[in-house]
Amino acid sequence: MQSVPPLVPRRKNIALRSLGRVFPGARYTTGQIDPYTNWWSTQNQGAVKRRGPMLIAIGDSISIGIGASHPSKSLIGKVGQALSERDGEEWRIVNLAIAGARIDDGLNRQLPIALELMPSDLVICCIGTNDIVWTPAVASVRAGLRELSDALPPNTIFGPVAGASGRARLSNRALRSAAQENGQVVADIWSFDGPARERMAPDRFHPNDLGYELMAKTVLDALEGRT
Repeated sequence: MQSVPPLVPRRKNIALRSLGRVFPGARYTTGQIDPYTNWWSTQNQGAVKRRGPMLIAIGDSISIGIGASHPSKSLIGKVGQALSERDGEEWRIVNLAIAGARIDDGLNRQLPIALELMPSDLVICCIGTNDIVWTPAVASVRAGLRELSDALPPNTIFGPVAGASGRARLSNRALRSAAQENGQVVADIWSFDGPARERMAPDRFHPNDLGYELMAKTVLDALEGRT
């Protein structure tokens, strides 16, 4: 019987945990990393044992749902719930996301497992924001995003890298170009209307329940636009 290795947060996620000792808001979200990771690991094991349509997620803390009141209220959880309600059949979710993940984690730790589980009915990949913060060379970020796009099937929806910096714009330009060539979709999950504080967790970076609900709606709208 197929299984999925337990998820393990990126060990070098030191900066986030250090912030958690200084800022109460960051302490709240970093305290979610281990329990949310464990929750998804348990869910993954059950998902691969059942039958039904499958959603595979590759990504970082956004896909795990850090900042939400519960991991089921994450972007991935909300999309899976909406698809189950739409189809009248429970979608299985295999969430391979890792807190603090960078693109190399997606390529080397998450992608091989995802490919073993293929074919899946939908893949959601949201990764690269941590690279913008910690990786000096934007060329490597762009190359990594293209490599992910080339390796994933056409039924993949990407979330762009967060931020408005030049590095983020260049990375997202490369992602959109690769996705278009591979018949994939990029859903602008970071584009919101209204005051940011209403949709953000106490750390002012990760979304809260409302933020993830809006992100999920963007993904679902993009999905419906494909069919």
